[in-house]
Amino acid sequence: MNPAMHAWECRDQTDQAELFYNQPLRIKNKRLEDENMALKRLLRENGIPWQMQPKSASPPNPFARVTRSSKVQRQNLPHLPVELQLRVLSYAVTSPHPIVDPLCKVKPERLLLQEKAQPHYIAIHFLATCKAYRVEGTKFLWTNNTFVFTSPEALRNFAELNAVYRMKVQQVTFRLIAKFYDDENRNHRIPRAHHPDLTHAVKLTVHKRPKENNLARRGFRAYAWYQLIDFLDALLPPFDPALVPASSLVRPAPRPRLLPSLEKLRIDFVNFGEDLFQYPPPQLHDLASHQLGCILNEVVLTGVPTDECGLRVSTELSGLLRDEGLLIDHAPTMVAVKNNLRMLQCDADQCHYSSKVVRAMRTVSDYHHHHFDDDHRYAGLDFPPAPKDEGEPPLSEFHSCRTIWKKVPKKLDGNDERKWELFDRVSGMPWEDIQEEATMFDMIDDDEEGITCENCGEVHPGALLPDELMDLYDDLG
Repeated sequence: MNPAMHAWECRDQTDQAELFYNQPLRIKNKRLEDENMALKRLLRENGIPWQMQPKSASPPNPFARVTRSSKVQRQNLPHLPVELQLRVLSYAVTSPHPIVDPLCKVKPERLLLQEKAQPHYIAIHFLATCKAYRVEGTKFLWTNNTFVFTSPEALRNFAELNAVYRMKVQQVTFRLIAKFYDDENRNHRIPRAHHPDLTHAVKLTVHKRPKENNLARRGFRAYAWYQLIDFLDALLPPFDPALVPASSLVRPAPRPRLLPSLEKLRIDFVNFGEDLFQYPPPQLHDLASHQLGCILNEVVLTGVPTDECGLRVSTELSGLLRDEGLLIDHAPTMVAVKNNLRMLQCDADQCHYSSKVVRAMRTVSDYHHHHFDDDHRYAGLDFPPAPKDEGEPPLSEFHSCRTIWKKVPKKLDGNDERKWELFDRVSGMPWEDIQEEATMFDMIDDDEEGITCENCGEVHPGALLPDELMDLYDDLG
């Protein structure tokens, strides 16, 4: 593939037409279900059973002799306490693996080989046992499991779920699989340098499109950054007629987002090679920094390109985080092949892994007063920072008002194991990286014990002044 060839960003007309065609079918099915439920309700109100019971072959004999064995057969099964029933029900509807694309059909090419081979761990038939199990089991189903969405349409279908259950979801994963189109017979590949686990270049799956005699965009195209925009757009408040006030005199309440309690978001970028895409459209900034700004505590990005385009996307997505929120940038974890996804394995030393704390200095009132004017106060709005991590951080001589402790994951393998790490509040980078870069540029004098902090007036060992830190990054750029 020519390295100078960039894929034009677009929404494919054929895919959009297919989505538009399938949408009326879902609406029609919903109307038929509502009509069926209305007819059942009408029959029930008039005392007419909506399901006829089959006639038995012979009616029971009222004069039949009752024996001890017949009494035992008619007795109910042994009764379990409610606590044990709920525990069994919770275990039955909880999966050890994330559920991919709930409430919609999963496409095989968007699954890993492990996900295709693993059995269904959820005993969903428990919910059809009785009404009590259905009510309680539905709560466990949406509260105890984690979810992976592989398309914006799957996330929009999640809006059909009752808001009571959606409010319990605290973390989700978006799997963005770049989709490519071309109207010429050309081969496009991701180079082997994309990941250490790759033994050869990966051929991209390119969907053939005919040349049209119009001014539509031609050539090599991709549905990548627009796909990210569609994912974020699906998180906006869905339309709910129940939230619209009956009278215009009543002031309407703000609509809740699709996932009001969302705290952690992971986005897996699949087949996002370097120097392959152009800069993202301006809608990304509007969604990440304004429509959905300052709502999350942690954002994990995997597979973002390390070029200038990927750096801008990471910067824009940091707008989703609250002050003192954690942004994690990891190497690609999967690659899309012909009919499925392939997991990429590598050692910690080989894979790129970085973490950053965003806007941590805003929570220090003195520094905010001296270094930020009124234009940087989010138009007078006060957003609470991300909550503190549980536990006590280790003791360190570098801990001060210029630093902040955060718990970062040891590995991104689904394990919740975390470790404490010290970050610099001004740059957001780990304190060890700051010390290494400052030493590299001879910005720390070995004869001095430290530099006086502008915020508290105390001497912090190895602390860099904000102006010197900005000059440091200018030199690095």
